[in-house]
Amino acid sequence: DSKASPLPLNEARAGSPNIVYILLDDTGFSDLHCYGSEIATPNIDALAARGLLYNQFHSKAVCSPSRASLLTGRNSHAVGMKELADVDQGYPSARGRITPAAATIAQILQSSGYSTYGVGKWHLVPNADQKIAGDRTHWPLQKGFDRWYGFLSGWTDQYHPSIIEDNHPIERPNKPDYHFSVDIVDQAIRMIGDHNSADAKKPFLLYTAFSATHAPIQVPKSYIDKYAAEYRKGWDKLREERHRRQIELGVIPRDTQLPPRNPGDPAWDSLSDEEKAVFSRFMAAFAGFLEFADEQIGRLVRFLKERNLFDNTAIFLMSDNGGAPEAGNKGGFAYPYRDATTVHQMFLRLDDLGGEKTQPLYQRPWAALSDTPLRYYKLWPYRGGRQTPCIVSWPNEIKNFGLRRQFVDMIDITPTVLDITGIAAPGVFRGVCQMPIHGKSIRATFNNPQSPNPRDTQYFELWGSRAIWHDGWNAVAIHQPGTDFDSDRWELYHVDQDFCEMHNLASQFPEKLAEMKQLWWTEAARNGALPQLEAPASRQPTYDQALPPR
Repeated sequence: DSKASPLPLNEARAGSPNIVYILLDDTGFSDLHCYGSEIATPNIDALAARGLLYNQFHSKAVCSPSRASLLTGRNSHAVGMKELADVDQGYPSARGRITPAAATIAQILQSSGYSTYGVGKWHLVPNADQKIAGDRTHWPLQKGFDRWYGFLSGWTDQYHPSIIEDNHPIERPNKPDYHFSVDIVDQAIRMIGDHNSADAKKPFLLYTAFSATHAPIQVPKSYIDKYAAEYRKGWDKLREERHRRQIELGVIPRDTQLPPRNPGDPAWDSLSDEEKAVFSRFMAAFAGFLEFADEQIGRLVRFLKERNLFDNTAIFLMSDNGGAPEAGNKGGFAYPYRDATTVHQMFLRLDDLGGEKTQPLYQRPWAALSDTPLRYYKLWPYRGGRQTPCIVSWPNEIKNFGLRRQFVDMIDITPTVLDITGIAAPGVFRGVCQMPIHGKSIRATFNNPQSPNPRDTQYFELWGSRAIWHDGWNAVAIHQPGTDFDSDRWELYHVDQDFCEMHNLASQFPEKLAEMKQLWWTEAARNGALPQLEAPASRQPTYDQALPPR
């Protein structure tokens, strides 16, 4: 007389929203038009116009840690992603792999009745695991995605990418005028279209991680030509113009001053005519690359609207860090990093820039433009490295559109998604006890601009340089490689009143600085950021003084 005992159905609650992450790469705080840029991003702007635009959203200042924090809701050191995933450094904080004790949002949603899809850039496995015979344990499908289409490494050629489909490598599509940004949105649309046709009521997660605007900066020539004249103005004048527009838009406080040029960045007027011709073309390519990505985002949004999915889809759009300074003052032409091409050689081949024969990365002062009005760039612990655009759209819920000034971190997105989907973070996942979620939901900010900050403290560490934000203050220490960590000089900024960190108050408020330094040690210990590590020698740059130690 045995009785059947069917397993319970794995279903999401009725009416659960679809979730879309759109992650840009190396796109600075001011690069989107709605943040004050001269670059046309109408599709992103439309999301912001009927959604939310955050002006204090913080990343981890570099690729892999930001992605790990976004996908887990935890601080990057705690989950094993202290820095770039490329090498396992032998410490729990620097494995280059997300620990099983931190299930990703894809894993949690997948186990709660969602379909999960991912396209674009991964960069959450060491180089050794990216090979065809490598360990696939930390590839996207094993981290919760039903389908994947993209690449595993830190960057790829836009015309000839290295593509993984699900769990195996494939040749790129043999199409005329092929571009990776178009390809991944084609694939995303196909995945969601198939999903919607098979089960229109089942919600989905779509993780769309663009390679744009990371090097190599590659885009069809017509997009570069459109901006050629604009960037002949030079980075100094354009920083002033962006700063002025940001104040007009209300993106930054009205009393925000524009900081002087970063140390080591030359004045535009000090350049030769040949340098101006070459360098302006690089930024025109960057602008075209971003506009091209915006067009693909527009295609995805239009598809969601055509399928009547848009209104109940929560879209989170952000960047993984500030503008990229790694190519120094000369830029990279044939190769993004440590390129030996001279400026004169670049000038002779200027029409090739952005095409299949080059892999460019713009000059470092353009990264300062990308981060206007903030100081410094990607990799740095100042706001220019950490603070990026963040836009949230969800028509069914968000009715009070506009600017949000709350301090928000990359770790706050996953708990927000769990909040709006009604899914609890598991205490145990697939037999592994889970560490707590570190972030806090920002759902309260969706319709209340005056909602308090979701929390009052956030630490930062990358390659020995440190920072901590607490209750409107920010303390920062730059570490020089080969020196004692105890000799690092700490700075103190009251960022609630000093948006750009221009006024170091360390000598005026020594007790406050001591409090902040002690708080950093507490948070670092709690999140596994100790011991402090310098970058491996292979990562330490050979550029000039304006680059931080790596």
